[in-house]
Amino acid sequence: MRNVSIFQFTLRNLGWMAVSILLALMIWIAANMASNPVEQGEINSVQVRVELPDGFVLTRSLDTQTVTAVVRATRSELGLILPGDILVTADMRSLHDPGEYRIELEAEVASPLHGKVLALRPSTLTLSIDHESEQRMAIQVVVTNDPPLGYTYPPDIPCDQTEVVVRGSSDRVAAVQRVEARLNLSDDLNPTTKTVNLTPVQENGLRAQSVDLVPSTVTCTVNIQAREDVFQMPVLPRVKGSPPPGYDFTGYSSVNPDSVGLTGDRTAIRSLPGLVRTTPIDLTNRTGTFTVEVPVDLPAGVTLVPENQMISVTVVIQPQVTTRPFEDVPVEVTGLDPTQYRATGLADTVTVFVSGPPDKLPERDNLRVIVDLTGLGPGNHQVKPQGMIIGMSDTSGVTLSISPDELSVTIEALNPTPTLSPTASVEATSPPAPGQTPAPTATATPSS
Repeated sequence: MRNVSIFQFTLRNLGWMAVSILLALMIWIAANMASNPVEQGEINSVQVRVELPDGFVLTRSLDTQTVTAVVRATRSELGLILPGDILVTADMRSLHDPGEYRIELEAEVASPLHGKVLALRPSTLTLSIDHESEQRMAIQVVVTNDPPLGYTYPPDIPCDQTEVVVRGSSDRVAAVQRVEARLNLSDDLNPTTKTVNLTPVQENGLRAQSVDLVPSTVTCTVNIQAREDVFQMPVLPRVKGSPPPGYDFTGYSSVNPDSVGLTGDRTAIRSLPGLVRTTPIDLTNRTGTFTVEVPVDLPAGVTLVPENQMISVTVVIQPQVTTRPFEDVPVEVTGLDPTQYRATGLADTVTVFVSGPPDKLPERDNLRVIVDLTGLGPGNHQVKPQGMIIGMSDTSGVTLSISPDELSVTIEALNPTPTLSPTASVEATSPPAPGQTPAPTATATPSS
């Protein structure tokens, strides 16, 4: 009987219980939304993935590799979403014919994160597709830079792969004339093994674009050996004559190449002093650094490898430098309004040191020292004197230095602004009371 009463009680109050649960759920949702509201934000640099139909390839590069996604999610989720968590797809799998298409992009937030992509910028991409084609081609080994002089390599260089598969659109694959394995041997003096990227080349010699190579790299073995008939020796330039007075020859800033390969009469080669000299370079009337190409002076029966090679030599010619001091050079002041300011405490003279070629050094009358006070207000200042040369057309290579290199100066205002004390100002503007003597007038005090 009691069980029947409990059942009847529960049945009668079932509606109230459902309402209570629903109300509690609504309160929980409201509280959760208040502490973690839904927000909207932008995620930049989201990668676009292109899904192609079987047997097709892209023939036109993407207008853009990334897009911006506008995402709605709760605040806590939005802060966790990264560009890699958004999947943006250009789905072309339903297409069956080559051509150019404008594709609407699709996007979603990857699980386990929650959110909704509201918009993409840009929202569409223009893509071109064509039937995929492939062609098998022989790999051509090309040496782009030979070993140093005196070293050689065999004409046939073996590699671990002899063929490559070129894949891409029909037009792109057809444009590939050859595939090269390019080797740079300029620093190799011993047998070496190199792994290099393969390069597809068009008929015009330019690199072919938008094709894939399988394999993309190849490993080649080059048997580099020293040539027994070539001897390598350093090059030393030779000069004759002298620069004009006031200039000195100080050496060479570059010799290119700085060594050469010799071949021919071995007795004559062994008689050389361990180096070869260039033909003489004339320094007469040279007043500046210059570059000249000269041949190597070789004994009879000896030639260069390669033949007729020229040596580029940069010869350094510098003017002789002399330093002359000029004491008690007057200091001139500029940039100061003499009707408003006065400069005091500034040194009247300085010492100027002039360095340069003897024939270009100025006289005292050609020197000026200026102190520019433009923009400086009243007070104490440290200023740098500036030296200049006047009345001379050619002062190249001449430098000036001043001692002392910094001067002290005090700038004073000739008409300082009056300063009134607060008490005096009030008394001066207040009218006297009836029967009282007027207050004394405030006196202006010069500002410091």
